[in-house]
Amino acid sequence: MSAGRPVKMAVSPRSTYSLTVAIFISVGISTVEADATTWNYDKGTYGGPDNWFIKYTDCGGKMQSPINIPAGALYNPNLRYFNFSDYASTVGVNLTLTNKGGHTVEVEYSGTPIILRGGSLPDEYKLVQYHFHWGAQDSRGSEHLLDGKHFPMELHLVHHQAHLADVKVAMSHPFGLAVLGFFFQVSPYNNTKLDTLLEHFDLIRTVAPQQGEFSFFRSVLFGIFIGDSMFYLFCFAPDNETEIALFPLMDILPDNIDKLDYYRYFGSLTTPPCYETVIWSIATEHIPISEYQLNIFRSLYNERHLPLVNDYRPIQALNDRTVITTKRPTTTAATTTTPKATTNSLKDESDTTQIDDNVIHRFSE
Repeated sequence: MSAGRPVKMAVSPRSTYSLTVAIFISVGISTVEADATTWNYDKGTYGGPDNWFIKYTDCGGKMQSPINIPAGALYNPNLRYFNFSDYASTVGVNLTLTNKGGHTVEVEYSGTPIILRGGSLPDEYKLVQYHFHWGAQDSRGSEHLLDGKHFPMELHLVHHQAHLADVKVAMSHPFGLAVLGFFFQVSPYNNTKLDTLLEHFDLIRTVAPQQGEFSFFRSVLFGIFIGDSMFYLFCFAPDNETEIALFPLMDILPDNIDKLDYYRYFGSLTTPPCYETVIWSIATEHIPISEYQLNIFRSLYNERHLPLVNDYRPIQALNDRTVITTKRPTTTAATTTTPKATTNSLKDESDTTQIDDNVIHRFSE
């Protein structure tokens, strides 16, 4: 979250003391929201992406996300397909749709665990939530790029190692998180599989009090003193959330999900604290979405009552990392950038490739 509209007020020294006490009480009961105000997506501001590393040092690391996925990603026949069988289940599952303080819209899972298996991951991973990144225009919105190409929106499915307690523990644990990314592509037709999700957006349209409205108990306050008697008052509304009707996650994913090809690299969270503990898998298959449906996402508001758009981090340097893929090369030219030709299936572990040993260690079984 970032700061709301300032309201300039004059107060006496005595009332200043009283208000300062109220400020600390309010911040004390809303630590999550207060921490979220220390960063935003606004370029050129102190809390913007270029300055995240000041408070969150990992954001300045060498293995950050998102990246531009290169055309020369190395084909690795040892990478396995994912097992998405749990994605079809809704038994004992609860879904909560949240406008996350103007940073994104998120669907949180609770109840019966949804487990992701396979994919050459080092463990089973529990689905925690999924969220979206989108732009004000179709020309930009995704966090990752594919060979320099932008997409209007990107979906992230966030999982943590199933044996770890929760995301907070997992995010600081090596290989603690596994995130699956899906690009959206504009279609002339509505994607009816998104209807159940989108019909709830009216309930989370804004996280901010309406203009002129102020509620002390629903806000976080900060005072900045100007001289001896002036300060600025900011209102930070909490997340806006609602329970939503159950639907299988499988419904909104590509049809050929059981044979999903993907790109794989090791990276970070794309938001602070930017811990470099994420195994990324970016699907080669895209999800269709209409312009009308994209505009439903764009109709959401952030805590400043401005359109919630452009919630993506700038591309980060690949540095010495290697991107590998399950997708077989389709041309002779492409094979020159991949390991030696093989006819083995993805489940054949006997093949040895010329991929960097560190990549094999991290991503192959």
